[in-house]
Amino acid sequence: FGHKICKKYNMPIDLSTGILIDEKGTHRDSTAILRILPYLGFPYAIVGRVGLSLPQPIRDAAYKTFARNRGKIWKLVKGTIGIREICLEPYR
Repeated sequence: FGHKICKKYNMPIDLSTGILIDEKGTHRDSTAILRILPYLGFPYAIVGRVGLSLPQPIRDAAYKTFARNRGKIWKLVKGTIGIREICLEPYR
């Protein structure tokens, strides 16, 4: 089902990026993630609004940098707060 919708809106069908299809259109990368955050309530709603105020090229560069390094970032988080092992798909 998801593949058909992604193809219909010319969005990627792999797991390499976040996508969002909503009432305002199709969104990918940082825009998709930041538009989802307000639905999570405070403080994420504020992060989403502030993040969307930044220029898209800067947001997307930060998003892709995080995606490439998320394994290292989560290992650091895990070591800091003591959560169990995390398995993430590699960034493509």
